[in-house]
Formats: sequence, structure tokens, C-alpha cells
Amino acid sequence: MPPNNKIRPFLAAASLLFLLPALPVLADCGQAGVERGANAFAAECSVCHAASKGAAPGMGPNLAGVIGRAAGSQPGFAYSQAMKARAQPWQQDSLQAFIAQPQAQVPGTYMPYAGLADATDRQAIACFLAQPH
Repeated sequence: MPPNNKIRPFLAAASLLFLLPALPVLADCGQAGVERGANAFAAECSVCHAASKGAAPGMGPNLAGVIGRAAGSQPGFAYSQAMKARAQPWQQDSLQAFIAQPQAQVPGTYMPYAGLADATDRQAIACFLAQPH
């Protein structure tokens, strides 16, 4: 039976719909994105983390200046060996992945957080933390 050439493009397009959730969300890092990130940070992260330069760490390290800083390197904070071993600088994409699934990204981290499911909020938090505070 010869292939149906009309069905192939449809199947190809339909298969892309299954891949879309895996693509990174490209939220606006303009003022609106940063404001959303500040609100999401306040709701999700501020219980354990500060994001102001000079603020004392809480249960978690101070995240001011975290973008570009090596994981597990803030002086004065007791990191897990797993986080110290990661040692790579945080970028917006790696931070988003960590916020989504901390234990999966750094097995053995002390961070007792199940993860943030909302990809737009994760992107916005990364935008917020990329700003000087």
C-alpha cells in the first residue's frame, strides 16, 4: 500500500505538539518579567532565601548575585557536599532547571523544596535574580 502523502505532514506537525512542553519558556525579561519574578520569588523562595546584597542568609543562601556565581560558593553558608561538588556557575537556564527539580538536578542537595512547576514563574525568578539587588 503506497504511503498517504497527505497524512505525513499532519503527523509531523502533530508530533511537534508533544515536543513543545520540553522547549524552554522564553518569558520577557523586561520590567514585567522582573516584576513577575519578584512576586514569584516572594511567594516561593523568600521563606528561605534573601535576594538583597548584604542580607544575611536564611535557611538557604542569599541569592543576590547568584547568576554567574559558582554553586556552593557563597562565603558563610554551609552547603551540602553535593552542591559544593557541582561548583559550576549558575546561569539562568541551570537555575530554572534547579528550581523545577532541585533533587534531580543536584542529588543530595539540602534544599527541601519539591520544585516549581510553572515554567513562566521559573523564568521570571531567573530574570529577577539576574538583576542587581
